Amino acid sequence: MENAYRNIIYFFGAVLLLVFVAFFKTYFGLFPGFAGTATLIHVHVVTILLWFALLIIQPILIVQKKVGLHRLLGKFSYGLMPFLVILLVIVLKSGQLHEKHLGIFAGNILDISLLVLFYGLAITYRHKVAYHARFMILTVLPFLGPALGRLPQIPLPPGVAHLLIIGGLLLYERFHRKIYKPYVISLLVFLGLFIPLLCLYLFGQSTLNSLWEACFG
Repeated sequence: MENAYRNIIYFFGAVLLLVFVAFFKTYFGLFPGFAGTATLIHVHVVTILLWFALLIIQPILIVQKKVGLHRLLGKFSYGLMPFLVILLVIVLKSGQLHEKHLGIFAGNILDISLLVLFYGLAITYRHKVAYHARFMILTVLPFLGPALGRLPQIPLPPGVAHLLIIGGLLLYERFHRKIYKPYVISLLVFLGLFIPLLCLYLFGQSTLNSLWEACFG
């Protein structure tokens, strides 16, 4: 891995810490009894933690030149990612049936779509290490929205954190490796999803409601 990206594990660790703090009251703080927590939620959390573990371990393996083990764990992600996405959809459905919220529904569509697309791009470019690493970094973005939404102390409007991180990484490339394309593609992917969903929520709630009914009604 490029020297500039050796410390990316600290970024993953920071996002994981943010998730832990955001969900401490409703999940992690309930340890060890987890009273009233469904088994589905436990499995959901375990798959997310496994994903973060992969994100943190994989760059370390590359730095240590353990390429074979890195590739083996990469193949493990082929099974983990579909399972993770399926659980995200199931948890989304469960939450929406419990309490309908079109804003959260739109946000979940955005996050799940970004996760699938960024991971898909990372796998597509798995033989082009510079691109693969950058797209894989961005698979952490979909976990920011749910975390920040539970932290009123960080009053960021939806999507701003995603834009700040993608923009910050683009700016970093400006002064370092100058490999812009992955982040330019990612920015276009994000805006191509975010802007229509935002417009639907602000100006087309009847259409968004019809989509909700098609999914859960």
